[in-house]
Amino acid sequence: MASSENLENQTSATSEKSVASLSGRMEYPGQTMGIVALVLSFFSQIPALILAVIAWVWSNRAGVNNLPAKVAVAVSAGLMIIGLLALIGWVVLVSSTLTEFDFQGFDESDFSRLSS
Repeated sequence: MASSENLENQTSATSEKSVASLSGRMEYPGQTMGIVALVLSFFSQIPALILAVIAWVWSNRAGVNNLPAKVAVAVSAGLMIIGLLALIGWVVLVSSTLTEFDFQGFDESDFSRLSS
């Protein structure tokens, strides 16, 4: 009788931290969201970063290490920084190209020649 109560206590404590999946492996809170965030981080960084942080917090509250969520945070943040640097480089390149050609914009005289 005591062993069945002890087994129930162990089972309820385990079920609070993780849930058994269909494959028999234990699944912890935020695991699936961390994997989804990791895959999404290669395509869309901002939603992936949000999902990864949420998954990381959920796992942290359950006392479990969520490696896919941590990797998703690193990948999405890194790709966002690379994208931002590429955007800045592109703007500098375009602005330097336009100043090289002495681009001043359009005058009203340019439009008057076109209408006549």
